[in-house]
Amino acid sequence: MIEKLYGIDWNDTHGELVFSHASVVADIAESLIADENKPIWLNNRLGHIVLSHDKNDRTYAAVKVVRADSCALTEQEVSELDYPTLKVALPKGLFKMYYPLSMKTNMPWVNRPWHEGSSDCYRLAVEYYRKELNIPVRSIVTPEKYTSQALAYARTNLFLENFASCGFEQVMFPEAGDVILIQAGVGYNDGPDHLAVCLDGGQMLHHNRELLSVIQPYSTKWRQKTSMVLRHTSKL
Repeated sequence: MIEKLYGIDWNDTHGELVFSHASVVADIAESLIADENKPIWLNNRLGHIVLSHDKNDRTYAAVKVVRADSCALTEQEVSELDYPTLKVALPKGLFKMYYPLSMKTNMPWVNRPWHEGSSDCYRLAVEYYRKELNIPVRSIVTPEKYTSQALAYARTNLFLENFASCGFEQVMFPEAGDVILIQAGVGYNDGPDHLAVCLDGGQMLHHNRELLSVIQPYSTKWRQKTSMVLRHTSKL
């Protein structure tokens, strides 16, 4: 039985993800043409996936290259899978991303793949509130492709329409645990279309469209794009 969570298809042994980052695939192909034996790692640079030939603190997945007719995992590879891995089968160039089963129930806050409706900025915040702050937040069902259908939903801003009924009030000065509503320009143009969770140390956790989730400074750039700061009533 297949279950979809975080945009990943999970079975009884592991998770599988269609890797659809064209520019990253092109970079991997170029690297393999130059030297297919050179190690390749995938790094998270402010949400963007970039290649590295050395593993470092930004690395979130390995690229494994094999000579085979299929990129499916072997039984041995399934038993050894303990890290997100993009498997590439040469010479056909077939590839797929795999996740260890342990990440289905213990997915890190950063490096999550984007999938609207199950792994996006809103779902990330709701889960963070539940797991880290022990605050249940009512989940709002969003229309399919809500953030990308600018014209269809130009007069419908679910963030503004629902924050009060979900237990939040507007505040002026952000603190750790507050929600930041941001007008990032990824959808409609009449209000916030993105959100982040404020963390300690001037950091914020968020998940931008088509990127990986990330923790980064709540910088001047993001402050200037902030529409509202919201605090749950249980923290007032």
